[in-house]
Amino acid sequence: MPCDRCLLVFTKPASPGRVKTRLIGALTAAEAAELHAAFLADLVARLRGGDFTLRLAWDLVPGEPPPAAPVDGPIACERQVGIDLGERLFHALAGAARDHRFVAAVGSDHPDLQRSTVDSAFAALGDRAESDGAADVVLGPAADGGYYLIALRAAAVDERLFQGVPWSTANVLAATLDRCRAVGLRVALLPEGSDVDTPEDLRRLAERLAGDDLDCPRTRAFLAAWERLAAVPR
Repeated sequence: MPCDRCLLVFTKPASPGRVKTRLIGALTAAEAAELHAAFLADLVARLRGGDFTLRLAWDLVPGEPPPAAPVDGPIACERQVGIDLGERLFHALAGAARDHRFVAAVGSDHPDLQRSTVDSAFAALGDRAESDGAADVVLGPAADGGYYLIALRAAAVDERLFQGVPWSTANVLAATLDRCRAVGLRVALLPEGSDVDTPEDLRRLAERLAGDDLDCPRTRAFLAAWERLAAVPR
Protein backbone atom coordinates (compact mmCIF):
# COMPACT_ATOMS: atom_id res chain seq x y z
CA MET A 1 0.00 0.00 0.00
CA PRO A 2 1.45 3.43 -0.92
CA CYS A 3 2.51 5.59 2.02
CA ASP A 4 0.09 8.45 2.73
CA ARG A 5 2.79 10.66 4.31
CA CYS A 6 5.61 12.53 2.58
CA LEU A 7 8.51 14.47 4.13
CA LEU A 8 10.53 16.90 2.02
CA VAL A 9 14.02 17.91 3.15
CA PHE A 10 14.88 21.35 1.72
CA THR A 11 18.60 21.74 1.13
CA LYS A 12 21.40 23.01 -1.12
CA PRO A 13 24.52 21.46 -2.64
CA ALA A 14 27.51 21.73 -0.32
CA SER A 15 29.37 24.40 -2.30
CA PRO A 16 31.82 26.71 -0.44
CA GLY A 17 30.44 30.21 -0.15
CA ARG A 18 26.91 29.05 -0.95
CA VAL A 19 25.91 27.31 2.28
CA LYS A 20 26.17 28.17 5.97
CA THR A 21 27.42 31.63 5.03
CA ARG A 22 26.70 33.06 8.48
CA LEU A 23 29.28 30.64 9.88
CA ILE A 24 32.04 31.89 7.58
CA GLY A 25 34.51 33.70 9.78
CA ALA A 26 34.20 31.24 12.62
CA LEU A 27 34.78 28.58 9.92
CA THR A 28 36.31 28.85 6.48
CA ALA A 29 33.96 28.66 3.51
CA ALA A 30 35.23 25.14 2.80
CA GLU A 31 34.67 24.05 6.40
CA ALA A 32 31.17 25.53 6.38
CA ALA A 33 30.39 23.52 3.23
CA GLU A 34 31.75 20.33 4.79
CA LEU A 35 29.67 20.97 7.90
CA HIS A 36 26.54 21.49 5.78
CA ALA A 37 27.20 18.14 4.07
CA ALA A 38 27.62 16.46 7.45
CA PHE A 39 24.39 18.00 8.75
CA LEU A 40 22.49 16.75 5.71
CA ALA A 41 23.96 13.25 5.79
CA ASP A 42 23.26 12.83 9.52
CA LEU A 43 19.69 14.07 9.07
CA VAL A 44 18.91 11.89 6.05
CA ALA A 45 20.46 8.81 7.64
CA ARG A 46 18.24 9.30 10.69
CA LEU A 47 15.05 9.97 8.73
CA ARG A 48 15.44 7.16 6.20
CA GLY A 49 13.32 4.17 7.02
CA GLY A 50 10.63 6.25 8.70
CA ASP A 51 6.95 5.63 8.14
CA PHE A 52 6.82 8.27 5.42
CA THR A 53 8.14 8.83 1.92
CA LEU A 54 11.38 10.85 2.09
CA ARG A 55 12.32 13.26 -0.70
CA LEU A 56 15.15 15.77 -1.08
CA ALA A 57 14.20 19.17 -2.52
CA TRP A 58 17.37 20.77 -3.92
CA ASP A 59 17.90 24.51 -4.40
CA LEU A 60 19.78 24.41 -7.72
CA VAL A 61 20.88 27.03 -10.22
CA PRO A 62 19.60 26.63 -13.81
CA GLY A 63 21.29 23.68 -15.51
CA GLU A 64 22.86 22.38 -12.28
CA PRO A 65 22.34 18.62 -11.79
CA PRO A 66 21.20 17.31 -8.41
CA PRO A 67 24.11 16.14 -6.23
CA ALA A 68 24.65 12.52 -5.37
CA ALA A 69 22.63 11.17 -2.47
CA PRO A 70 24.18 12.25 0.86
CA VAL A 71 24.12 8.66 2.14
CA ASP A 72 24.37 5.29 0.43
CA GLY A 73 21.30 4.15 -1.43
CA PRO A 74 18.83 5.90 -3.71
CA ILE A 75 16.69 8.78 -2.42
CA ALA A 76 14.02 10.49 -4.48
CA CYS A 77 14.87 14.09 -5.25
CA GLU A 78 13.45 17.12 -7.04
CA ARG A 79 14.32 20.70 -7.85
CA GLN A 80 12.90 23.56 -5.84
CA VAL A 81 10.74 25.79 -8.02
CA GLY A 82 9.99 29.44 -7.25
CA ILE A 83 11.50 32.86 -6.70
CA ASP A 84 11.51 32.92 -2.90
CA LEU A 85 11.27 30.35 -0.12
CA GLY A 86 7.51 30.77 0.12
CA GLU A 87 6.98 29.88 -3.53
CA ARG A 88 9.40 26.98 -3.30
CA LEU A 89 7.70 25.56 -0.21
CA PHE A 90 4.26 25.90 -1.75
CA HIS A 91 5.19 24.25 -5.06
CA ALA A 92 6.98 21.33 -3.37
CA LEU A 93 4.24 20.71 -0.80
CA ALA A 94 1.47 21.08 -3.37
CA GLY A 95 3.25 18.60 -5.62
CA ALA A 96 3.61 16.09 -2.80
CA ALA A 97 -0.03 16.63 -1.82
CA ARG A 98 -1.16 15.29 -5.18
CA ASP A 99 0.06 11.84 -4.14
CA HIS A 100 -0.06 11.93 -0.33
CA ARG A 101 -2.73 12.81 2.24
CA PHE A 102 -0.22 14.40 4.62
CA VAL A 103 2.90 16.36 3.69
CA ALA A 104 5.71 18.05 5.60
CA ALA A 105 8.91 19.97 4.97
CA VAL A 106 12.04 20.52 7.06
CA GLY A 107 15.35 22.23 6.40
CA SER A 108 18.80 20.69 6.72
CA ASP A 109 19.96 23.26 9.32
CA HIS A 110 18.55 21.19 12.19
CA PRO A 111 20.98 18.23 12.18
CA ASP A 112 19.68 16.54 15.35
CA LEU A 113 16.01 16.61 14.32
CA GLN A 114 14.62 13.28 15.48
CA ARG A 115 12.35 11.00 13.49
CA SER A 116 10.02 10.96 16.50
CA THR A 117 9.46 14.71 16.04
CA VAL A 118 8.36 14.15 12.45
CA ASP A 119 6.11 11.31 13.61
CA SER A 120 4.57 13.63 16.21
CA ALA A 121 3.84 16.22 13.53
CA PHE A 122 2.02 13.72 11.34
CA ALA A 123 0.18 12.32 14.35
CA ALA A 124 -1.08 15.81 15.24
CA LEU A 125 -2.71 15.92 11.80
CA GLY A 126 -4.80 12.92 12.83
CA ASP A 127 -3.09 10.85 10.17
CA ARG A 128 -4.21 7.48 11.44
CA ALA A 129 -7.88 8.36 11.74
CA GLU A 130 -10.04 11.38 11.15
CA SER A 131 -10.46 13.30 14.39
CA ASP A 132 -12.34 16.42 15.39
CA GLY A 133 -9.31 17.50 17.39
CA ALA A 134 -6.81 17.04 14.57
CA ALA A 135 -4.82 19.97 13.26
CA ASP A 136 -4.74 21.13 9.66
CA VAL A 137 -1.23 22.57 10.03
CA VAL A 138 1.61 21.69 12.40
CA LEU A 139 4.56 24.03 12.94
CA GLY A 140 7.84 23.45 14.74
CA PRO A 141 8.80 26.86 16.16
CA ALA A 142 12.47 27.81 15.90
CA ALA A 143 14.20 29.86 18.57
CA ASP A 144 15.00 32.57 16.01
CA GLY A 145 11.32 33.28 15.27
CA GLY A 146 11.00 31.02 12.24
CA TYR A 147 9.97 27.40 12.02
CA TYR A 148 12.01 24.26 11.45
CA LEU A 149 9.10 22.07 10.31
CA ILE A 150 5.75 22.54 8.65
CA ALA A 151 3.27 19.70 8.16
CA LEU A 152 -0.14 19.94 6.54
CA ARG A 153 -3.12 17.93 5.44
CA ALA A 154 -3.15 17.83 1.66
CA ALA A 155 -6.35 19.89 1.58
CA ALA A 156 -4.69 22.59 3.72
CA VAL A 157 -1.81 23.28 1.30
CA ASP A 158 -2.80 26.83 0.42
CA GLU A 159 -0.59 29.33 -1.39
CA ARG A 160 -1.79 32.09 0.92
CA LEU A 161 0.11 30.51 3.83
CA PHE A 162 3.40 31.32 2.12
CA GLN A 163 2.70 34.68 0.48
CA GLY A 164 4.14 37.87 1.93
CA VAL A 165 5.96 36.09 4.75
CA PRO A 166 9.11 38.01 5.78
CA TRP A 167 11.46 35.08 5.27
CA SER A 168 14.78 35.01 7.17
CA THR A 169 13.44 37.33 9.88
CA ALA A 170 12.21 36.86 13.44
CA ASN A 171 8.60 37.31 12.25
CA VAL A 172 8.24 34.18 10.08
CA LEU A 173 6.34 32.10 12.62
CA ALA A 174 4.06 34.95 13.69
CA ALA A 175 3.24 35.83 10.09
CA THR A 176 2.51 32.19 9.26
CA LEU A 177 0.21 31.85 12.25
CA ASP A 178 -1.64 34.98 11.12
CA ARG A 179 -2.15 33.45 7.69
CA CYS A 180 -3.38 30.18 9.15
CA ARG A 181 -5.96 32.07 11.22
CA ALA A 182 -7.04 34.12 8.19
CA VAL A 183 -7.56 30.97 6.13
CA GLY A 184 -9.37 29.23 9.00
CA LEU A 185 -6.90 26.41 9.60
CA ARG A 186 -6.38 24.67 12.94
CA VAL A 187 -2.75 24.81 14.08
CA ALA A 188 -0.73 22.63 16.44
CA LEU A 189 2.77 23.55 17.66
CA LEU A 190 5.66 21.22 18.33
CA PRO A 191 8.31 21.91 20.99
CA GLU A 192 10.69 24.73 20.12
CA GLY A 193 13.90 23.79 18.34
CA SER A 194 17.02 25.57 17.12
CA ASP A 195 18.50 25.69 13.65
CA VAL A 196 22.28 25.96 13.40
CA ASP A 197 22.89 29.15 11.46
CA THR A 198 25.27 31.31 13.51
CA PRO A 199 28.56 30.76 15.38
CA GLU A 200 26.61 30.93 18.65
CA ASP A 201 24.22 28.22 17.41
CA LEU A 202 27.19 26.07 16.45
CA ARG A 203 28.85 26.66 19.81
CA ARG A 204 25.76 25.37 21.60
CA LEU A 205 25.60 22.33 19.32
CA ALA A 206 29.32 21.64 19.89
CA GLU A 207 28.81 21.76 23.66
CA ARG A 208 25.98 19.24 23.41
CA LEU A 209 27.97 16.98 21.07
CA ALA A 210 30.89 16.98 23.50
CA GLY A 211 28.82 14.84 25.85
CA ASP A 212 26.46 13.02 23.47
CA ASP A 213 26.76 12.33 19.75
CA LEU A 214 23.01 13.07 19.39
CA ASP A 215 22.97 10.48 16.59
CA CYS A 216 25.01 12.97 14.54
CA PRO A 217 28.22 10.96 13.98
CA ARG A 218 29.38 12.83 10.88
CA THR A 219 28.85 16.25 12.41
CA ARG A 220 30.58 15.20 15.61
CA ALA A 221 33.53 13.73 13.68
CA PHE A 222 34.05 16.91 11.68
CA LEU A 223 33.97 19.15 14.74
CA ALA A 224 36.30 16.81 16.61
CA ALA A 225 38.75 16.75 13.70
CA TRP A 226 38.78 20.55 13.66
CA GLU A 227 39.25 20.62 17.46
CA ARG A 228 36.05 22.62 17.75
CA LEU A 229 33.95 20.03 19.55
CA ALA A 230 33.83 21.74 22.93
CA ALA A 231 33.50 25.31 21.67
CA VAL A 232 33.39 27.43 18.56
CA PRO A 233 34.84 30.96 18.44
CA ARG A 234 32.30 33.67 19.06
